[in-house]
Amino acid sequence: MIEWIQPGKTIGIVGGGSVARLLALSAKKMGYKIGLLDPDPICSASSIADWHLRAELTNEKAFRDLALKSDMVIYETEAFHTDYLRMMKRSLPVPQGEDLLAISQDRVLQKAFLESHSINIAPFATIVSMDDVRESVQSIGYPCVLKANRTDERYRQHTVLYDDSDIEKTEDLLNSGASVLEAWIPFERELCIAIVKDSSGKILTYPVAEMMYRQDKFFQSIVPARIDYEVQQEVTRIARIVAENIDFQGVIALEILTTSTGSLYVNEIVGHPHQAYHYTTDWAELSQYEAHIRAVCGWSLPEEIKTPSTSVMRLFNQNQLEEAYTQARIQQDWKFTFYQGDPEDIYTEKGHLTVQTDHINQTVTLLSDIGM
Repeated sequence: MIEWIQPGKTIGIVGGGSVARLLALSAKKMGYKIGLLDPDPICSASSIADWHLRAELTNEKAFRDLALKSDMVIYETEAFHTDYLRMMKRSLPVPQGEDLLAISQDRVLQKAFLESHSINIAPFATIVSMDDVRESVQSIGYPCVLKANRTDERYRQHTVLYDDSDIEKTEDLLNSGASVLEAWIPFERELCIAIVKDSSGKILTYPVAEMMYRQDKFFQSIVPARIDYEVQQEVTRIARIVAENIDFQGVIALEILTTSTGSLYVNEIVGHPHQAYHYTTDWAELSQYEAHIRAVCGWSLPEEIKTPSTSVMRLFNQNQLEEAYTQARIQQDWKFTFYQGDPEDIYTEKGHLTVQTDHINQTVTLLSDIGM
């Protein structure tokens, strides 16, 4: 159990992306100092931090320095070794914990955990060679998808196989290490649910969000998700099972596929706050970022998290920034949050906008029409 971390103490964050930035802003509002470990000197969170260790997340000394300079460490990425977390835990709290990190960064371990708790996942096989692919497709069938076993952003490669002729395309991915071959689920919607757990074991869930991806990158969420009440309740039940059986404090998320018949398949456990809930920064209620800081620092949580008005949230990148500036001057009721970062990196998100609306389809069409 993490004891009270009082304001004025320093929270070290591993990773410096948009999630780290929004965590840092919430922590600053609550009176904490922020340290950062990230290799990018102009990462999104760098301008918020009190200090910034610029080092690769493979640098063990940098993690030692982070631990020495911090009173607590949290992480917004899975892209570092559990040994570094274990080392830091000897001298200070790391409340998200090594079990969560290990499960969230390893697809095979994650699937074993989910199966052990009777949670539905796509049929899969562990793959280390092209011969494994040839053998496994006999039982998994086509189409299927080969994914790197590691889940962090450096290992987002995947290859979809439609027939035997696609097997040769897996060579490059297999050269990067162990992989997982999964059956392709004909999903109707991609869902996400954020879960917060505090030091007493109290668990709260945010409303189920509906996600959309563009070129394999998340860019939009709709909340609450357009699903039946029974599906919503089942997603929440699954989320509680996961939260109850992993030792952690803070906010995590599940990504879940739902089919036209209402079947659910857990696709991924994310061991930190999820981009799909960026929109909670625009609530008068508790954002997931404040909830995370409260949970890891020993503050109290509310009895429940209230469902907001129906909203559409979109990320925007460097190419969309001028349009975002234009719309920010025009749209009185739209909420804009701008991040900082490398202006030369056109793909990293530079902010998000949230629109509260009773007309989801029209709002989505409008955002697309204006290039957001």
